[in-house]
Amino acid sequence: MKKYLEDKENRIVLLISLFTLIVACAPLFTRLCINGHDLEYHLLRIESLKEGILNGRPFLKVNMLFFGGAGYASSMFYPDLLLYIPALLRVCGVSINLSYHIFVAVCVILCYVSAFYCAWGITGSRYGGVFAAVMVTLGSYHLEDIYVRSAVGEYTAFIFIPLVIYGIYNVLCMGMDRPYILGLGFLGLLLCHTGSFVMCIFLCGAVFLIKLRVFINRPALILKVALTALVTAGIGCFYWLPLIEQLLSSEFMVSIPWMKPVDEAGTFFSVFSREFPSVGTGLILFYVLRLFADRKEDGELIGFSDLLYCFGVFFALLSTRLFPWERLGGVMGFIQFPWRFFIAASVLFAFSDGILLYILLKRAGKALSLKEASLCAAAAAGIFLAASLSGLDVMERNAQGFYDYSDDYYSYAPFTANVIAGEWLPVSVKDRDRLIEQSRHAVGDRGQELRFERYKNELTLYAEGAGEYADVPFIYYKGYGAMSGDGQSLKVDGGGSNGLLRVYLNGVSGPVRVWYRGTAAQRLSLVISGFTLLIILTLYVGRQKLRGQRKANEG
Repeated sequence: MKKYLEDKENRIVLLISLFTLIVACAPLFTRLCINGHDLEYHLLRIESLKEGILNGRPFLKVNMLFFGGAGYASSMFYPDLLLYIPALLRVCGVSINLSYHIFVAVCVILCYVSAFYCAWGITGSRYGGVFAAVMVTLGSYHLEDIYVRSAVGEYTAFIFIPLVIYGIYNVLCMGMDRPYILGLGFLGLLLCHTGSFVMCIFLCGAVFLIKLRVFINRPALILKVALTALVTAGIGCFYWLPLIEQLLSSEFMVSIPWMKPVDEAGTFFSVFSREFPSVGTGLILFYVLRLFADRKEDGELIGFSDLLYCFGVFFALLSTRLFPWERLGGVMGFIQFPWRFFIAASVLFAFSDGILLYILLKRAGKALSLKEASLCAAAAAGIFLAASLSGLDVMERNAQGFYDYSDDYYSYAPFTANVIAGEWLPVSVKDRDRLIEQSRHAVGDRGQELRFERYKNELTLYAEGAGEYADVPFIYYKGYGAMSGDGQSLKVDGGGSNGLLRVYLNGVSGPVRVWYRGTAAQRLSLVISGFTLLIILTLYVGRQKLRGQRKANEG
């Protein structure tokens, strides 16, 4: 460490990094919990994962804590990759408040490190890395996602979008010598936030079309990109294949729009606003310094910076009424809120600005006049100050403030029903408010009450006098099973009252075990993911051994 700090550049980078992270994490230094828009749902997800771990079912697709034990397939439709961090902290006895704040701090640090590494890879300079990392981390929308919205999926996506940007640069300008960069970026997005994953698919496809000449001149890149996409899809199969299976097998509330994107689209000036939601003025207007850039020395970098800025403008404008949401809202309804495009726009602007700032200051150190150098330095200080101030006042935009969540908060059944719009409830659930009450009862075919016992993530139904069928207190998703005491498999479906699971008893009158056993497609997806990962690890180990043998022979 002492040797590292002897380098002046390292000291500067370290000081700026520490300052940035302290500013970004400042609102976390409290015993109370940041109470953003979506916080209760995400805390419920964390508690459900904790319960699954404690019950020996850490990767169960249907989380049983929801709706008083009736279950909700949160883990089927929302990827949980990073949520296991606070869930494991909860298992270790850390409080709800502290575990969530530690998780947020980890995400902020990962975002900074990811942006720094990727911008460093693009510019070849640690200064270039730190410029972009500061702008991404302290960007207005990133901090609003954390402290105003508590949108876990969105702010974890900020960790992986820099990898996609670096991956695109690696393809276009470096011959894709590091295909894992692009693959990790898309895999991380797939397992954190599906909406951002779709945005980056579009970004990548559009950039590659614009730069089609690169692929015409180097056809091998097409094969590399295709193989990277195939490997990424193979490793992530354990998530997307079960999700598609459920969507094909049932109809869910997500198919019934509960809001119209056009109603949430902003004005052109809202993009620049200091009110939520916005990208902020600093990241957008900073690019006026492009007037001082010269393509002679850094043409490739400047061209890439320009490209990122143009796509940042495009994504920012998608959030406004300038885009025909009235006509295309149905096609792009997955985004729900158009201002979610600020996720991609913020990172694109930050990287574009960071690359430009690096180029300008590099020139300032060589040949610029004192006046020009002073202007660049002032602009750099201004963007740092603007970013810092956005971090310090972000809590002013949080109308819900702080709240002290007790560790037994979710042991109270009414608190386990906060699923926001409930997009992943079956459409057969007609009365969401009834589910908590229904979770306490099993009912026979004549409406008679039946005895049952819950144990971990399953229940035992005592079917004496039940009749032809029984409705048990589980919300139905494909993959449930039922078995009688003598080992007979019983038919189940979602025909129960208000979307509950119905078990057809077939004359059985003894105990019946009911549990979520999964599907063949879920098991197949695990095999595919595991097999793909094994192949990649085997190839990597083999390649390292081959390199070692070559070095030994050369020596």
